[in-house]
Amino acid sequence: MEVSVSYGDDKVDLNIPESNFAGIIKPKQLEPKSDLLGELKRVLDNPQGPTLTELAKSKSVCVLVEDHTRDEPHLELVSSIVPRLKRASRVQFIVTTGSHEVNHPDNLEIVNMIQKVAEGSKLPNFDVIIHDCSAEDLINLGKTSRGTPVWVNSAAVGHDVYVSLSDMKAHYFAGYSNVVKNFLPGVCGFDTIEGNHSMALHPQSTFGVHPYHPDEKRRENPLADDMREGMEMIAGKGTVFLLAVVTDGGKLIWAGAGKPEPVTAGGIKILDESSSFTVTPQTRIIVSPGGYPQDKSLYHAQRAIELTKNAVLDYGEILFLAQCKDGVAPQPAIENFYNKLTLPLVDVIASIGGKYHLYEHKAFKFAELLMKVSRIKMYTDLDSETVEGVHMEKVSDPQAVVDEWIAEDPTVKILVLDKGNKIAVYTE
Repeated sequence: MEVSVSYGDDKVDLNIPESNFAGIIKPKQLEPKSDLLGELKRVLDNPQGPTLTELAKSKSVCVLVEDHTRDEPHLELVSSIVPRLKRASRVQFIVTTGSHEVNHPDNLEIVNMIQKVAEGSKLPNFDVIIHDCSAEDLINLGKTSRGTPVWVNSAAVGHDVYVSLSDMKAHYFAGYSNVVKNFLPGVCGFDTIEGNHSMALHPQSTFGVHPYHPDEKRRENPLADDMREGMEMIAGKGTVFLLAVVTDGGKLIWAGAGKPEPVTAGGIKILDESSSFTVTPQTRIIVSPGGYPQDKSLYHAQRAIELTKNAVLDYGEILFLAQCKDGVAPQPAIENFYNKLTLPLVDVIASIGGKYHLYEHKAFKFAELLMKVSRIKMYTDLDSETVEGVHMEKVSDPQAVVDEWIAEDPTVKILVLDKGNKIAVYTE
């Protein structure tokens, strides 16, 4: 049977005989909202708590807009809130890059879009910036209870209202991408992100667990709870207003607005229904992050095999489809992610000790997976030397890999996992 799998801006078509096909896992096709702007207006008109218009009146407002690595409807989200901010005393928009690349062309496009929407709505007093975690004008707000120093963009401090625009999905160590991530790491300094992300090595820092989870048994995630505490420190006495969405392929599946905890819990419920799967592990799986921007680099694409790794048996094989047209990683991450992963795998594991350095958790988790499976074969735009340098094998023809698997074992079952950056896989 023909199976289409996301790759970059396109698809890869594979032929897998029915007798060898174990199924395809991807976000469940919930009915998308036909009127995106209409649905955003509905939830903003009926928020959980006060309306944004009420909160913003004569107040200083900080709007946190996610960067280009999120494939959310940026224009519609910004367009839906700007008219509700006209009576604010001032509005500060911040593109929340965390430790991501600052002046990426797509981030600059987001800035231009925000400016056009604000000017078109005659927003009287506003500014737009892109966060830089290495900037010199960061402000220290103290430490979280877990010892994370909270260095934050000075432009994000001291506002009366914080509006977080959040595209929610599963996250392999923060539990879920949600409101708190726009604060920490979103507008924080490098040392803050490094301190928080050191907890990614903790076994409870994993997907499906978050302090705002509606199931109280799934709230113990130390890294995510540290993010929550950081958010509360940054907001201070200000009020946080959340506009959250769950999307699939640019289409709106769900939206909620208002107080962070109940709105986030509502989004988590939808994600658990649509994007969480319990599977029978197989010896051969095919994984795609979900196309661009989810597979823009190896750094970003790795999330998919972390979120789906439970689907492969020990000593099995993975065919990883990730274009990586932006290379291996943002420049700051290359040393502690890619370069570290070029070491022998046992040395990668052993080296993650003592002081944690940002991005090492990605090398550590990648090394753990590489030691669990027999091989990861990668179909990608990266060159062979780059791929083989981190213990994977580059392939030029994904179909040939499928055919080889079947030739080796005519009874083999092959499980396909598409849009892996937006799903969470559990075992029976």
